[in-house]
Amino acid sequence: MSGGSIRIENTSMVLQYSTAALYYLSWMMDSHPANLSAANRVWLFKGYGNNVISVYETVEDMKRGIQSASITLPYNWAGTGHVVYKGNLYFQRLKTQNILKYDIQKMALMAENHMKDVGSGNTCSYGWGGYTTTDFAVDEYGLWLVYGNRSNNCNLVIAKINPDTLNVEKSWETTTDIRKVGNTFMKCGVLYATNSYNAQSNYIRYTYDTNTGKQETLSSNKISFKQPGTYNTMLDYNPHDGLLYYADSRDGYIATFPIVLSV
Repeated sequence: MSGGSIRIENTSMVLQYSTAALYYLSWMMDSHPANLSAANRVWLFKGYGNNVISVYETVEDMKRGIQSASITLPYNWAGTGHVVYKGNLYFQRLKTQNILKYDIQKMALMAENHMKDVGSGNTCSYGWGGYTTTDFAVDEYGLWLVYGNRSNNCNLVIAKINPDTLNVEKSWETTTDIRKVGNTFMKCGVLYATNSYNAQSNYIRYTYDTNTGKQETLSSNKISFKQPGTYNTMLDYNPHDGLLYYADSRDGYIATFPIVLSV
């Protein structure tokens, strides 16, 4: 699969979640759910340095404000690049270089790993800041960690992560500075980086294919999409439903975009 072989469709769901405005929101559903109820459950994270997760049983419940649970983590998360994968939450611990695996059902920390090239603050983060030094991702190939390498000019690193131990199985160095992209996501082993976090008419500016080692800078009309808001704080692909999850801080929008293969 080459870097330019996807198309981001128009939004399949848009919600102006007013209470999310100015909260630096991220939200997600399990990328590899165990059952239907797990597949429908929504996890909502407010802030880039908080430790309380709001849980909704469905998207409709979230729209109505019907919250089923509130989970308090033992540590604050950093940034907005968390994922829920097979019932576990993966996140970076605030103001540390450590990544964590937390079993949501057991409410227990399952693994922690120190990443020496990951920053503990805002030095190597996405353009908007917010402690977004690391960004977990899940695609058809499993669990990834994308981060700015503080030992190499903040260039993006793509690391394949063992979901049990959090050890790096393999990594790929890129030549793109994390501070100069809006956000990233993974699909089929390909990294996609957006041009901006605050432009409504956005596009994928850079791709790196871990299958081939090929990296490419794309023109603005190659893989374009229109953001509903003007301050994107989170962008993640979910291989279970094939949707790209989006959150905006300034206007409180959350949205999903279908991703399809282009011909």
